Amino acid sequence: MTFKKTAFTFFISLAFTLSGTLAYAQQLTDEPAGGMDENELEAAEIALPPSKTAIPSSINNVYLSKYYKSWDTLCVKRYAEVPPALGDSVSLPLFNEYSTGFVMPVEGTFLSPFGHRGRRVHSGVDIKLEAGDPVSVAFDGVVRMARRYSGYGNCVVVRHFNGLETLYGHLSKINVRVNQQVKAGDVIGLGGRTGRASCNHLHFETRFQGKAFNPKQLINFDTYSLLADTFAVTRATYGLTRDYLPGTSTTELVAENGNGNSKSKSANSSKSSKSKKYHTIKSGDTLSAISRKYGTSVKQLCSINGIKPTKKLQLGTKIRVR
Repeated sequence: MTFKKTAFTFFISLAFTLSGTLAYAQQLTDEPAGGMDENELEAAEIALPPSKTAIPSSINNVYLSKYYKSWDTLCVKRYAEVPPALGDSVSLPLFNEYSTGFVMPVEGTFLSPFGHRGRRVHSGVDIKLEAGDPVSVAFDGVVRMARRYSGYGNCVVVRHFNGLETLYGHLSKINVRVNQQVKAGDVIGLGGRTGRASCNHLHFETRFQGKAFNPKQLINFDTYSLLADTFAVTRATYGLTRDYLPGTSTTELVAENGNGNSKSKSANSSKSSKSKKYHTIKSGDTLSAISRKYGTSVKQLCSINGIKPTKKLQLGTKIRVR
C-alpha cells in the first residue's frame, strides 16, 4: 500500500513538473520577455516632453552630433530631434585602434529572438543567465539611462561612441550611474528577472537613433563575436518579422538595393558565410599561436573579432580566424 502511494505521488509530481516545463516554454514564446514591447514603449513615451538634459562632454563630439541632439536620462527611446528617415544609409565603424573593442554582455543560451510575437514586437533578444551573473557592456560609451523602467525592470541604456545604443534589461542590480563613462567589458549590472520576466535572463537590445533592430545583424551568438568591423544602417535594417535579418527575402533585398539582383546577392551572402572559419580556444592558446596556425596575423584576428591584442582568451569560446 505504501509503495502504491509513493508511486502515485511520484507520477503526480512528474506530471506537475512536465506541465510546469511546458508552461515555462510557452511563456517564453508568448510573453514580451524584454519587458515593454516596441508598441507599448511608443505609446508610453509619445506624450512625454522632449528631454532638456545636456549631453555630457564625454560624448558630445562631432561624430555623434550628426545623429543625436538629445540626452534623455529617463526614457528608453524618447528623442527631441525628428526621427531619422529610414531611407538614409549610414556606415558605423564598430571600433577603432583607440577603442576597447567588443565584449559579449553575457555568454549564455539564446532563449528568444527579436521581432513580432503576434501583435507584439519583441525589440531585443533574450539570453539565459543565473541570478547575480555579471552583465558586461558591449562597447565603449556613456550611460544614458540607469533605472527601473516598467516591464524592463532594472534597465541600463548606454550610448556608444560608434553611434549605437545598447539596452540591458531585467537586471537584479544596477552597478553604474547616469553619465558614467564605461569601457567594453565593464560590469554594468547583475543578471536577474526584475520587471516582466518569466525567468532569469538578460534582455539585450541594439538601437540606432531610437529605433531597435535585430542584434543578430551585428553579433554571432554562437561565437560571441562581431560579424564585421563596420555596420551599415539602411531602411532594410529595421524589419520587425520574427528573427528578422536583411536579405532573407527577395522583397527585403529589392527594397534595400533598388534592383532585382536578389538571387545573386543571396547566393553571395551564403557563399561568404560558408567561407568563415572558427577556432575553439584551448589551454595554452594565444592570439600569436592561433595566427601562426591559420596563416594570418594578430592584427587581422583582432580586426575580424572586434577585440584588442591584450584580450584574455576564454577556454571553450570560439574565435573567427577567417
